[in-house]
Amino acid sequence: MKVAVVDSGVSVGFLRERGGRLAGAASFTLDRATRRLESRVHSREELDVWCGGGAALDDLEDTHGHGTAVLSILMDAGPPVPDVEWYVARVLDGTMRGDSLCLLEALEWLTHDVRPDVINLSLGTVVRALEAPLTEVLWRAVRQGTVVVCAAGPVPCLPAGLGAVVTVADAKTARLLGRTDTVDHVEDAPAVRLYAAGAWSELPMTSSYACALAVARVLREGCPPDWRRKAPAAPAR
Repeated sequence: MKVAVVDSGVSVGFLRERGGRLAGAASFTLDRATRRLESRVHSREELDVWCGGGAALDDLEDTHGHGTAVLSILMDAGPPVPDVEWYVARVLDGTMRGDSLCLLEALEWLTHDVRPDVINLSLGTVVRALEAPLTEVLWRAVRQGTVVVCAAGPVPCLPAGLGAVVTVADAKTARLLGRTDTVDHVEDAPAVRLYAAGAWSELPMTSSYACALAVARVLREGCPPDWRRKAPAAPAR
């Protein structure tokens, strides 16, 4: 099974401690002055060298910790690590900032080159101008058989609520959203075990973590039938 996490990258220290390996990874950044998008795709061999301490991949290193926390939930609460091929797309920097075009480009990479079984999106954007291209690439993923799980935000955002994704929230966020967004699943647990700041701990639940916990359950128990979206016919080219 292939599982992809689009977030702030991953800490190589966590991978070494966990004994985890990445099957593929890429980073996506945008120069705000020139609006030039840059991407770097890394092979399994490069990633193995990185995890083994033989190279530095600064473009993948998680300088915030959010992506590592999300991946740790998946690895801890999901199936045994050898049963999963993990893919990471870094679109957020150390301040949890990123351009929405990077998210779109990461999804293009995943649908064209990886075709994962599940995509975890514990993030979102309020840039409504990207609704059409996001919708297109997400439905493409669904046609390929991918289940896309997305965290709801404290305010309506994308891609949460789109028909192609399964939108997940923690209980507090679900109450805040009310009827302003579509939430398909609510994680009621008050806390979650994850890896943060170099150690395992239990932290309060958020929608980001609820999304990862929901994906972990899919990996462990299988996908609920109603989470399998029925995609419209592909547009004619």
